[in-house]
Amino acid sequence: MARWGTGRILAAVIGLSGAAVATASGCGAVDGYDCAELLACDFITEDGTNNGACDGICVDATFGSFKEQPFLVWMGHADLAPRCGAVLRGEEPDDAAGPFSFALLRAEPAPHPGCDPCACTQPACALPAGLSVTSGYMCDEGPGETVTPFEPPAGWDGACVAPGTVPAAAFGSFAIAPVTERACEVVEAPVPRDGALPGSMEVAVVCEDADAERCPEKGHRCVAEERLPAGWRHCILSEIEADYIECPNGEDIEGPRHSEKFTFWMVAKDERKCKKCSCHETAPSECEAIVSTFEDAACGEMVASAMVRENGVCHDAEPGSTLGSMSAAWRVNAPGSCAPSGGELTGERQVEGRRTLCCLPEGT
Repeated sequence: MARWGTGRILAAVIGLSGAAVATASGCGAVDGYDCAELLACDFITEDGTNNGACDGICVDATFGSFKEQPFLVWMGHADLAPRCGAVLRGEEPDDAAGPFSFALLRAEPAPHPGCDPCACTQPACALPAGLSVTSGYMCDEGPGETVTPFEPPAGWDGACVAPGTVPAAAFGSFAIAPVTERACEVVEAPVPRDGALPGSMEVAVVCEDADAERCPEKGHRCVAEERLPAGWRHCILSEIEADYIECPNGEDIEGPRHSEKFTFWMVAKDERKCKKCSCHETAPSECEAIVSTFEDAACGEMVASAMVRENGVCHDAEPGSTLGSMSAAWRVNAPGSCAPSGGELTGERQVEGRRTLCCLPEGT
């Protein structure tokens, strides 16, 4: 609702039945006049022309393909979008519960930069992680038996190592860990990708201006002189979906021109995602090693050797033997192969209902 001062209401009364009557009698002196009614007084511009009830400027809003009314429009990120109450006169700025008066349009989503290429590490054969030595035979780890770990350093290549010393009383048997067929694994983002994923959606909050229809001339709409809050514009909106619509810019246009063009959509969403990468075996690995144990710390006095595959093995020690070192060598070292899959773009991208916004220059 427009704001009307006492002087403007009085002027309207004078215009109805003469200054003397209005001044002497006030409200109710003129038949049919009710103080509860809003009387729209004419505004006379500086050049002497009648501006109707528009306390601002009258703008031509009659253009083909456009709705014959101006709108108040805010453009920005969706997560910052205000409600129409933040700009419409007579509503609280923080009226978050109120609906949008007209529409919420969406900008076309940014082009998807594509998916990371999928890649896999190659499988490999890894030597056993070490021995588990028990004082009992047949790798008995039951009550009363001692268990002593005998482990080489990480990344062991099979060379002679002496992790410690196991005396004869604690050296009854030893379990050799299996060789490891290290499977292929997905390589995360192996190649840098140009561009970023689409971010927050850009939107246009389109609000009806309740004070627009105050100009005396048909087809003209009132644009209030009050400065709009930051981010808000005076705009007109196309009624049809077309890519050929241009903003009106003819010489016959009276007043400011809606010369700045923006394109938005009734529906615009991009729900596409990259399919998760995975790896699958294309050829199996064959891994087999010989592990040898020795009494001394230099791999000179052998206790026993055993062939180890993917299940590990248990071996008894010679009675009275001690354990001081170990070594290993590959008998079969034939890693398989694998291939990546995934990385395709899946999901829906939908853009419908093209609309053109033509706006007065910012600050107008």
